Amino acid sequence: MVKRTGLYCRTKSVLSLIVTVSVVFALFSFALLPYPVLAQEDSEAVQGEGSSEEVIDIVADELSYDRKSGLATAKGNVEISFKSYRITGNYAEYDESGAVVVITGRARFEDTEERSVLVADRIVVSLETGEMEAESGVFLRHKDGEVLASGDRLSYLGDDGRVIIDGNASVEIGDKIFQASSITVYIDEERVVAEGGTRTVIPRGQ
Repeated sequence: MVKRTGLYCRTKSVLSLIVTVSVVFALFSFALLPYPVLAQEDSEAVQGEGSSEEVIDIVADELSYDRKSGLATAKGNVEISFKSYRITGNYAEYDESGAVVVITGRARFEDTEERSVLVADRIVVSLETGEMEAESGVFLRHKDGEVLASGDRLSYLGDDGRVIIDGNASVEIGDKIFQASSITVYIDEERVVAEGGTRTVIPRGQ
């Protein structure tokens, strides 16, 4: 049986802040407050800071981490969790300095908050901005199927909720189907811009 390994990556600045605040608070309070009160408030302060800490949870059959380069490499049944994100595949690299995940081999990205799923052969995700790049065999299901998209390549720009699908692009919104060489979807606006050999199917009465 293959033993699963895991890695937790925590933000260094947050940990430093927790330690610094705890030490200063302890020194200051020692002269003013009884020890029981100090212990209780110090514990609550640390717990409050820790609850907002961002944690990257990486689980795989095999995992290596290079502290100098800040690069984690995971192989076999990879599963990465961060906030509402769940990323799975056969192989992954996590760049700690840029908070970027590259995952290949039956790659799948899921956002449980947005109820969205993206699958492709290769997916690149920025955990800080939410931007993504996917290529080869791309399929997107957004908000439980309100928007369906497929193509050779996909780019998601988180700042304006824009999805760009290139190469045999196809998008379905409701009962309307759009096909073109390149299609841009403004997710929040449910607006579509298609370019290059476009074809649109709109049911009668719409």
